[in-house]
Parts: sequence; C-alpha cells; structure tokens
Amino acid sequence: MIPILKNIKLSRLTVILIIIMNALYIQGAPVVIEDNRVSDLAATPVLGRGYTISTNTYQSTCLKDVKITDPSYDFTYFFKSIEMEGEGTLDDVLNTRTFTETFRNELIKRLSKNKEKEAESGVRRYYYHNVFVEINLHSYYASLDESTTGMSESASKLISNGDLPGFFSSCGSYYVRSIGRRARFISVFTYKTEDNKPDKKFENDLETQIKGFGQTLKEATNVTKDALLTSLDFAKRDFSKECSKKELTITTAAFGMGKNENATLISYDIDTFRTSIAEAFLAMQNPRTGKVSTIEVVPWVENTDFQALTKLDKYTESGTGQELMMYEKKQILSSNAEFLAEIERFDRTLMNRYYKAMLCRKYIDTNYKNNGLFKTEYIDRLVLNNKGSGTISLSVLDALLTDDKIEGFFNREQSYMYGADGNGGASKCMKELLGKGIFRVRYKEIQSCEPLLKKMVNEEEETIENYCLPVLSDSKKK
Repeated sequence: MIPILKNIKLSRLTVILIIIMNALYIQGAPVVIEDNRVSDLAATPVLGRGYTISTNTYQSTCLKDVKITDPSYDFTYFFKSIEMEGEGTLDDVLNTRTFTETFRNELIKRLSKNKEKEAESGVRRYYYHNVFVEINLHSYYASLDESTTGMSESASKLISNGDLPGFFSSCGSYYVRSIGRRARFISVFTYKTEDNKPDKKFENDLETQIKGFGQTLKEATNVTKDALLTSLDFAKRDFSKECSKKELTITTAAFGMGKNENATLISYDIDTFRTSIAEAFLAMQNPRTGKVSTIEVVPWVENTDFQALTKLDKYTESGTGQELMMYEKKQILSSNAEFLAEIERFDRTLMNRYYKAMLCRKYIDTNYKNNGLFKTEYIDRLVLNNKGSGTISLSVLDALLTDDKIEGFFNREQSYMYGADGNGGASKCMKELLGKGIFRVRYKEIQSCEPLLKKMVNEEEETIENYCLPVLSDSKKK
C-alpha cells in the first residue's frame, strides 16, 4: 500500500514539474518570427536591439560591441522563358511576396505595352517574348556572439539601480539574437521575333552568354591559337548582332543590396549585364545587408549578463517572505514586462490618433478653406489613401473630423489611463504592480489590472488612419 501512495505522489509531482517547465518554455524560449512582422521596411531590425512581442515594436540597442558569428549562404540562379498570359506567366514569377507591388505593377505595365505593339506594325507583324533571370542569396545563422557581447553601460546602470521598468521600456522585453536576410537581383530580357513562338535557340545562346561560358573558356585556355580566339570573338560578335536584330532590352531591379561604391548595376548589353551580376553578388555578401526575412528574439531574462546584474536570487514572494524558485522569478518578470510594454504602446496609440486627427483638422482648415468654407478649387477634390489604393472626397474627410470626434479620442485615452472617475485605469494597475514587485506577483493577480485586458482592443479608425494628413489626388470627384 505504501509504495502505491509513493508512486501517486511522485506522479503528481512529475505532472506539476511538467506544467511549470512548459510555462517556462512558453515565457522564456527563443521565438523565430518570419511573417509580415519583419517585412516592414520602415522598421529596422538590428542584432542586439530590443524588441517587444506583444506590441511588435523595436526599442533601443542595449548591447555593446556586438560581434557576429559567420553566417551561411544559399545561392540560387533562375532562368526561365515567361509569357504574359496563361501558365508560367509573369504574374506567377513576380508575386508581391517577392517584390514590391510598385515594381511589379510598373514592370507588367511596361511589358504589356510590348504586347500592344504587336498589333500596330504596318508592314510586318512582330511578337515580343520575355526571359526572366533571377539571382537569389539567402543569408542565415548570422547571430550575435553572446560570449563576447555584453550589456551597454547605460543599460547596465538601469538594471543595477533597480529600474527594471525603465530598462524594459527602453530595451524591450526581448532582444534580437539572429537575423536571416534575402537579397535578389532580377532582370527581364525582352526580344521580338516574326514568329509568335519563342526562339529557343536564341534563349539558349542568351543563357550561355549570361553565364559567361564562352568568355570563361577564352580566359581559361590561355593559349595563343589565333583560330580558337578568333572563333570565340566571332561568336560573340554574331550574338551581339542577333541581339540588335531582335531589339533585345534589359529591365533590371535589385532588392536588399549592400553599398558598394565601385559597383554599377546598370546594364545595356550582355557584357555589362554579366558585370552587373558579379558586382551585385559581391554587394549581397555583407551579413548586415539584405531584406530581413526572419529574426530570432530571446527574452532578456535568459541573458547571462542581465541575470548577473539583476540578482534574481534576492527576491522573495510578496507578503510571505518565502523564497521563489529562479525559473518562477524569470517567468513572472517576463510576463509582467510584456504587459507593461503593451500598456505603454496602447496609450501611445490612443494619443497618436488624437494628435493625428487634430493636425488633420488644422491642415484642412489652413490649406483648403477660407472663413470656414472650402475654396472653390478644392470643393470637388479627392484625397489619396496613404496606405493603399482608393480615394475619398475631401469634403467627406472634413465632415468626419468634428470637434466632438476629436475630443472623443482624447477622452478615451484619459479614461484608459486614469479611469472614468480619474481614480483607476492603467496608472493604478501599474502603480500596484510595481509596488508589489515586478518579480514577485503576476499582473493577472492584481484586481485593478484585470479590466485593462478587455480595454486594450485597438478599434481602427480607418478613414483617419488612411487619409490623414490629406494628399490630394490629381483627379476630381464626378
């Protein structure tokens, strides 16, 4: 009977430990982000820079003398004949997940004009064909070397002085440990033929010339046989004549390139194109360049310097004096840091909306009105969407920005921070949380913090977000 009871107790203890360790894993484990949170070109992910997951914001870089491990690279080359319509079209190759929408639309528009020219020839009909060439370099395992990278002096002072809320406000609750990047060099070759089918021989010769096989052979042989060298030169000149005859054009774009003062990516023939490829490849090599595709973020509580500076071992459970286990302290700290960051971010969102609406109101009154009425030239004007396509009437935007509407934005922020009666809200929650100890008690255990979880819902004001400050369209409403 006794062994059975011991087994039961052991099983319960095992279950408890599994639950605790899982909770620790959720709070403290590294997180890899590879979705649209890292594709925003307005943000700047940097190794060692602070990051807050709950609000998707980057904070200050709180590490010094950041050392980077040697990254790995994947290199791919892509050569494909493409059509404007049907399977394997340009639409499939130039998807917006790979290229910017502006570049994609401009390139398709340009190539579509070639299709229109096919029907415009008077004496002889020509057909236009496209060949897509892409070089793709994927850099990964570029990580900061934490064994040689320490906390910055200012960040260390914040922690040593016990100002952990100040540290998390400046440095975030996580930091960026590794970054993956992608760089692309793409070109579309367009040529014309009298046949509506692509010229496969010309495309094969084009690929051979692009890869530089003929030139490489000429340099590698290192012989003085005039016959061989002359034949290679003739082949090169013959292909150049063929390109001219087919009116070969090259449209090129590069994404995620590094700065190389001696490099030029402009190409006007096959020779300059090969040079552009070589220089673009060199410009891709810097591990600090390229469009960010993935980041790995790690809680500060997992950083050894952070743990040494905070001295987690001296904190006990609030009100009892009992010692908290180390993993529980880290879990409580990580959870509370995220919550505090979310409070501050939501408060800034509410205030930014109020300021934006107020500035938008003043901008319209100052630039488009006279004595409260629209100037004649602005009565029928449209406003562009700053975040996408579409327009709205300037008068519609004006009617939305009433004094009551703008005042309502300010009142909502005040109610969120201080409560409806001025004696509560987020400020009371933060005061109680910090007073009881950011290491000792979870925010979910504080009664004044509970209502905030339901209030932190960002209700989009799409019209104001998308159309303020107003940029007028060239067209007018009908």
